[in-house]
Amino acid sequence: MPEGIYEQLQRWKETKDLALASDICEEMVNSISEWYRRDANVVIAEVMEWGRDKHLNDPKAQLNKVIEEVGEIAHEITRNKYGSPELVDAIGDSLVTIIILSDILGRHPIKCLDSAYQEIKNRSGKTENGTFVKES
Repeated sequence: MPEGIYEQLQRWKETKDLALASDICEEMVNSISEWYRRDANVVIAEVMEWGRDKHLNDPKAQLNKVIEEVGEIAHEITRNKYGSPELVDAIGDSLVTIIILSDILGRHPIKCLDSAYQEIKNRSGKTENGTFVKES
């Protein structure tokens, strides 16, 4: 929680000032967003370090792990187990394997993600049967 937020909340409780409520919400959202960015960077760095410590340096072997973990996602989804702990684990494991693969290949995963997003963000097209189809 941002510093001073409790005092602001107490003041809002007394005044019910909508402008103050808006400021409090904005401050909390910004604080949470900043926490997630820092946290994601820390986790990525820890995953990369873990992979290096385990001497994971073969891109083909790591690609096999990526495919295996994505297969576990498919296993859960095809069985309609969208809320299962196994699905959460499979998604997390897939992210770990992709982060390690990107590190093995000398690429930072966030730069890869940003590069892909920059390429697709302005694409036009439509969603058909739950899949986005870009215009040619």
